[in-house]
Amino acid sequence: MKTDLVEIFQTIRAGIQPYATRGYTVHENSETGYDLYSEKNVESNGEKVTERFFTGVYINGSEVEVKVNTSEFTTKNHELVNFGDNTAGLKITRLDDAKLKEVETLIEIIHANFKEKEWI
Repeated sequence: MKTDLVEIFQTIRAGIQPYATRGYTVHENSETGYDLYSEKNVESNGEKVTERFFTGVYINGSEVEVKVNTSEFTTKNHELVNFGDNTAGLKITRLDDAKLKEVETLIEIIHANFKEKEWI
């Protein structure tokens, strides 16, 4: 069981980093934050979108936040924290193998949604 925030952050970041090879662009890569964006030009509701937040992990105070894009995706059945602006995710203070698998599965679901919407 990991309880050190830096160790939790680094473990989750290591699981997210391979998505950078799947067409996402790193916007933040620091000791307390790592996030990925899609930079595919897409038209949505008559507006051109040139970048779209995909996922990120951040140390925020006494917890690690894992955020995912929930645009056109329902979070009602996933017990996610609403961070606003089509962003939801998890707040983590302890990380075991089961929780890490939950994070990895959540990110893979959002990636599948991005592929389905042709955002990536």
